[in-house]
Amino acid sequence: MRVYPAFRWPDVPDVPDFFDVRRRSWYIQGSVSPKDMIIMIDTSGSVHGQTFDIMKIAVKAMLHTLGENDYVNVAWFNNEVDWVAPCLPTLVPATSHNKRLMFDAVDQLQEGNYTSYSSALEFAYEAFRMFEEYKQPWEGSNCHKVIMFFTDGGTEWPEEVIKKYQNDTVTRNVRIFTYASGPHPIPTVILKSIACTTNGYYNTLTALAAIGPRVQDYVKILGRPLIQSGEDTLYQWTNFYRDIGGLGMMATVTLPVANLTEKNDQSLVGVMGIDMALSELEAQYSKQIIGPLGYGFAINQNGFVVFHPRLKDQQAYMEESPDLDILELEGRRLDSNRVREAMVLGEFGSFLNVSHVQILDSKHALPIRMNFHFGQIGNSTFRFCLALPVGHVALEVSSQSHEAGLRLDNNKGVLLAPWAYCDGLEEDPSVMLLSEAIANNTNNCSLKGQAQHLLWDAAKIGLIWKEWEGTPEARAKSRFIFTDSGITAVYPETEKIHYMNQRDPSRNGFFKRAARAKAFVFDVKHKKQGKGVRVESVLVGRKIAVKKQNQNYIAAVVGSEVAASVIGKAFLDITSTGFDKKDDVLCNKPDELACYLIDQGSIVIASNQQNTKVGSRLSESDAQVMSKLLLEGVFEREHSFSHEKWCPRRKTRKQMLAELAAAGAGRHSPLLSWASNVLALVDTLKMALSTILWWGLPTLSETIAAVGWEPSVERNFSCVQRATWLFHSGLLYSGDYECDGCVRPIRVSFLPDLALMLVVADAPCQCRNNAYVNIGGF
Repeated sequence: MRVYPAFRWPDVPDVPDFFDVRRRSWYIQGSVSPKDMIIMIDTSGSVHGQTFDIMKIAVKAMLHTLGENDYVNVAWFNNEVDWVAPCLPTLVPATSHNKRLMFDAVDQLQEGNYTSYSSALEFAYEAFRMFEEYKQPWEGSNCHKVIMFFTDGGTEWPEEVIKKYQNDTVTRNVRIFTYASGPHPIPTVILKSIACTTNGYYNTLTALAAIGPRVQDYVKILGRPLIQSGEDTLYQWTNFYRDIGGLGMMATVTLPVANLTEKNDQSLVGVMGIDMALSELEAQYSKQIIGPLGYGFAINQNGFVVFHPRLKDQQAYMEESPDLDILELEGRRLDSNRVREAMVLGEFGSFLNVSHVQILDSKHALPIRMNFHFGQIGNSTFRFCLALPVGHVALEVSSQSHEAGLRLDNNKGVLLAPWAYCDGLEEDPSVMLLSEAIANNTNNCSLKGQAQHLLWDAAKIGLIWKEWEGTPEARAKSRFIFTDSGITAVYPETEKIHYMNQRDPSRNGFFKRAARAKAFVFDVKHKKQGKGVRVESVLVGRKIAVKKQNQNYIAAVVGSEVAASVIGKAFLDITSTGFDKKDDVLCNKPDELACYLIDQGSIVIASNQQNTKVGSRLSESDAQVMSKLLLEGVFEREHSFSHEKWCPRRKTRKQMLAELAAAGAGRHSPLLSWASNVLALVDTLKMALSTILWWGLPTLSETIAAVGWEPSVERNFSCVQRATWLFHSGLLYSGDYECDGCVRPIRVSFLPDLALMLVVADAPCQCRNNAYVNIGGF
């Protein structure tokens, strides 16, 4: 193999180098057309020991040569015949998942009984015929059909079966490749005859060392029609794979190279190609323009993901593209199926106002409506889709002075998103390097929209930074601002390192939640201090919006980091004081009353229970309460979902008090004796926590007015009925958990200005069968 430009070959000490370019996916895909393949493996009693081991390894080596454009299945045969994996009853794409199922099934095969070639071949021919009859238009290779026949030899000549199916229009072109396996495969005359009669190929596998090159001989045979076609347009786009030279995920446009000097011996001599990095494809759209909630993704002609924002971390360690269907990431809903089908067919178009759920991080999901715009990428096999939230607004910034650069050089607490801001400038540049490029207008960098937006944001951050320096607040561990242009400013600068993973708005779940929320959002962070010491803190933030043509453009998210103990203490102080001095049963008695402050993803922000970890799901601390809330629809977690209806309006104070009073009739519990004060507690808790949260925020008065930012106020919102990740459905709850004669009252109240919920319940019931909640998610 020759590569230009040259690079140093990776050398791992004490590890043999088994690299063979002929086994790389791009070589095999570029040298032969797609194929439908059925692999038959003999499991009769004569096959045992080393012979059986050779056959199993050869079958798995054969599967390794296939890609997702190929369709395959493996069947065993003796005097009976069936698929090795019962869950795969027909030909399936040769994806990594399907091949793993076949690998495991092949390893479990046992030998026994006598062999019947006629039964085996009839099974394979019928499988081809049934596949062609029932397949979807996009399924199958529509090219080669081959049977790979592994056996130790035999005397049965299945002439009638072969003639029967050679006269069938569907199976007449099926070719059979026979492999005589084992140290002494005899007799083999019949195997040669089967191969020659069907325009196939005969080969022998007498030792383990022969498996690699002999199995791949079929590539040359199936590649001959490609070469002899005489076409000049034999270019093929391969799927993405990991580059051996360390350049990341690559796709290659390939062209087979043939020896045409001999008319009767025109054969494949190699494959040439040009690589395209996945990063080049991803760079075709601006993350800043589409906003934090917009995203792009690409699939190939089979519907498998090429890149997707939720797949990026997984590709860091994959050798090849993961063969993951786009529906596994976008959800198996009717609208998603329509988008996938149109993209697979190479259509250009849009689907508008699609109900969708974005997975923001490991614990939060966001119900949202999206517009999907898609089309084929040139003449390649790839399709691209741009997903934008309904009502998306892009802010166009121009006429910003650039001579002084970003003027953020002295602010050491500034981070930049790892984006390519300017042509010729490395991705993820330093603040100083990017500032110099903008100031010098390198490659007209300063005139581009992204640089203009940076200049606009930098001016505003400078004013806010001065305010932070002039009004230090000891109770806030840090203060921060995320802008959608990719600037993150953290004060004091010593805390900057803890925000490295949040500097990219397109991957910042906190930014996305705040951008859609109508109030403050909370996020628990775990930080290390010294050896083995973990400290919890809580990020609290809100969005800052610019009014543009009666629409709100989300310019930034601003907030502060507060010690979790501060939030916890405020929560306990408020919930343990009592509004009537006669009250003596409040949250200061955790054995009698369980109190939780949770966000809309059921994450615990504060609690009076000592065993409850801040940042954990409520289900981990109180499965009884969580199971009841899921059952009553307060939280949703289904895999499919719908945005067709608005969430019910919250109940009024009068309605809530009436329900609490009615629920308390005839009962004697700590919660019910305190029920009349729950709503007053909610108001007080909301007011007190809101006061705490303003510590680290810039004042929304002259400073914000001067830079043109105003807080955005939104009232209406839609919910979903079902989702994969937990999120609040908009409902409140007042009822009981019951088991084994025990009745446990539960009350849930919503704090709308904080986007939090107060959950109060009596002490847990002691039940024979404890509640268990399986949340799922990543």
